Amino acid sequence: MPVKSYFPFIIFILFSIFGTFSSLHATSTEKILEYQKSAEAKKLWEDRYWILLLHYTKATFGWVSEADSSSFFLSGEGKKDPQQELLSSIQTFMTPASAPQGEENWMHPACKFPERKRWIQEKLSIPDSDFPKVDCGRFEKWFATLNPKGAKIIFASYYMNAPASIFGHTLLKIDSGDPHRKEILEYSVNYAANADPESTNAIVYSILGLFGGYPGTFSLFPYYVKIAEYNDIESRDLWEYELDLKQEEVGRMTRHLWELGNASFDYYFLDENCSYHLFSLIEVARPSLHLRDKAPFVIPGDTVKKYIEQEGLVKDIKYRPSLHSKIIQKLRKMNEDERDLYENVMKNGNISLLTNKEPDPKIRTSFLSDTILDSFRYKKAEGDSPKEWDQTYKQLLLYRSKLPNDYEDSGYSPVTQSPHVGHGSSALYNEVGTSILGNFVGFGYRAAVHDLLNTDQGYIPNSSVDYFSLKARYYQDSKKLHLEEFHIIRMLSLTPYNSLGRSVSYFVDSGADSSVYEKKGNKEDKKNLEWQALLRPEDLSYTLYRLDEVSKSEKYERVTNANLETTFGYSFQDQFSEGPKRFLFSAQAGAKVRYNGKYDTNAVVAPQIAAYWIANFDSFKAVLSLHYYTFSIYGVPDDYKAQLGFRYAIHANHELRLEAKAQRNYNEASFSYVYQF
Repeated sequence: MPVKSYFPFIIFILFSIFGTFSSLHATSTEKILEYQKSAEAKKLWEDRYWILLLHYTKATFGWVSEADSSSFFLSGEGKKDPQQELLSSIQTFMTPASAPQGEENWMHPACKFPERKRWIQEKLSIPDSDFPKVDCGRFEKWFATLNPKGAKIIFASYYMNAPASIFGHTLLKIDSGDPHRKEILEYSVNYAANADPESTNAIVYSILGLFGGYPGTFSLFPYYVKIAEYNDIESRDLWEYELDLKQEEVGRMTRHLWELGNASFDYYFLDENCSYHLFSLIEVARPSLHLRDKAPFVIPGDTVKKYIEQEGLVKDIKYRPSLHSKIIQKLRKMNEDERDLYENVMKNGNISLLTNKEPDPKIRTSFLSDTILDSFRYKKAEGDSPKEWDQTYKQLLLYRSKLPNDYEDSGYSPVTQSPHVGHGSSALYNEVGTSILGNFVGFGYRAAVHDLLNTDQGYIPNSSVDYFSLKARYYQDSKKLHLEEFHIIRMLSLTPYNSLGRSVSYFVDSGADSSVYEKKGNKEDKKNLEWQALLRPEDLSYTLYRLDEVSKSEKYERVTNANLETTFGYSFQDQFSEGPKRFLFSAQAGAKVRYNGKYDTNAVVAPQIAAYWIANFDSFKAVLSLHYYTFSIYGVPDDYKAQLGFRYAIHANHELRLEAKAQRNYNEASFSYVYQF
């Protein structure tokens, strides 16, 4: 048959195929438009769950997402337009697509955002057949590996040796439904600034962290990695709060976690930090919770309290002590003979004092061996052990393997306390007092987090961290308002020095303080009038009148100084005995920078010495601090500051204080009420 006789048939086939594809495309487009209209009719973009999934917050004009990555959105307007993002998501999820050339890690948006797709499908009752068939194998394998069944909030205790951790840290642990998987092999979710504090100047790191200079990202780690980091390397206790979430809720949260894999957010130490963004995950799990209703500051310890406050949300609390705390727990259970032997072994690592010792009913050999082994590990992690101790450790480990257990490794009291029992991190101060400048009334504010007179419950004992705190006074005689002190950041760590660790105590303060100067004009006027009384006796009555006026005028002036100071030293406390730790003494030395316009050199840098004494009786606490500044190297008088404070805690958040302070040319006494929230 001639070819031309097939021509009409070929044309018919081509038109049929083209018509079929056109019909399918038209049908697909019509369905997308139909579902978009349904979403608009229901105003789904206003649904709280959609707002949570895209991390929208109310702005002056409409909405804005806290996410800063363009890849987190499917619409070019998605960061500020929830409606357009929803409509674009419907279209994108229902449209077939293939990987662009050269992009091996590309995923179809339905695989990249599985929780958004699931929610849209549920709300619009879209059958599976209306979605294109896509391979989401990577997500499905990831989800199956996690096998999410439950969740825990983990609080890593305050860590005074790193700017990013002085407020503590929270992370999320996903509990697996696999009964054969050990807990430490389950996964934890961490949100942190994408920066390396070890290789960044501490001041630069702190400033950028305060003002959103780093991107924050989510990451996933096996839980044992975080245990090693916090418990063993940084010696931070972990508190685990098991959440009473249904498996369906945990599944929603985990799918959303996958969506956050490539997203980044501006990281702020004081609000949009690790704890704030974990709130967002828990709200996705249970949208009825409103955890992110913003307070001015989001402090990790305070967020733990917020979880506890939600009725029925936290069903169990577990304490996981650090390596350092485990050693302290064991030392506090030792009798005097055991502790003496421990101290002797740890002086130079001579384990023969233990291994060659004759059996003694007063010595629990396996108990002592375990404590010394832990101490060797701790000192190695701290970089405080000689290299030959590595072999000593192995020898003791072999010796211990041949010993039976002679103690019950349980029943220890926690070394630290859960942050939810602590006081609020912000504070208001109200005071009245008297001084050589007259009576005064004062007020103060602390943004975060803890001062030395506060109760230590839920915080690191014998420490203080003041972020953005100030105190001001109104002196009744002079009718002047005076800024007494202002702290951008003030940190004090009085970690005891002992055989376990040669910890260095330190004090850092930046901001402003006050001092008193004798007015030069007052002294000169008095001297001139005394000469006038001798040289011009005829004007004696007027001269005496003027002398009386000068003597009644203010002799002293209280000024606010720009201040920067730091000290380092050692603190001492009976840390290893059982029972409350009542007393601590610390001696330190360092330098102080002061500027106030009163010196010929404008700013002065002077050596200083400092000492602290603390007596702590739970509701009652006394703190004595002494600072001496050697400004005489500049030809001006030295200065000093001695402060004695007594505190009575009516409640964790309510305190009464009686304080006295002495400085050169100035003394005062005050009574104050402190409210913390």
